[in-house]
Amino acid sequence: MTSMTRQFAALTILLLAAACTPPLVATPPSEPIQIGFYSVTPQTEWNRAMMTRKEVWTVDGYALQALRFLDVADGQTLSGETDPDGKAPVYRKSMLPNEIQEFIVETLVAGGWANVKPSGLQPAKFGSMPGFRFSYAMVSEDGLDYDGIVLGTVKDDVLHIIMYSGTHLHYFPKNAKDVEKLFASIRT
Repeated sequence: MTSMTRQFAALTILLLAAACTPPLVATPPSEPIQIGFYSVTPQTEWNRAMMTRKEVWTVDGYALQALRFLDVADGQTLSGETDPDGKAPVYRKSMLPNEIQEFIVETLVAGGWANVKPSGLQPAKFGSMPGFRFSYAMVSEDGLDYDGIVLGTVKDDVLHIIMYSGTHLHYFPKNAKDVEKLFASIRT
């Protein structure tokens, strides 16, 4: 393969990858952003990717920290899809908070995360609605330690969760206070 052919192939791969990635939009700090039935007010600028039934925000890159907004209907996986093989964990509208925590942990394990350890499951407000929250720790396939927080509620049989995760050493703590302020800013 000639040098020119290799360069063309590399450019083609990059363009295809860019076409598959949703466009990123910067979130203006201190301005409410509507996400489904609720709004949040970010305290810092995040890069926001919007997809069907979910949004993912990051400041420094998705592998370093991510803030996920997910809506999961009865019988769907955490990504909001149905599982035709029946192998992935699915949400059931009858689940209690401890079962939802287990559903999320099982989903993370199925996704390749190791040593997923949830802690601190407790009632919490999701805006004006009753909800739950818990923390978790996990290890990536590359052996990197991550921490995370989940805040969620169920409305009209749909699970609505906000998940924040980041590397244990720097990126999780870097934005953890901003995420707590974002949780407190939820308006339903």
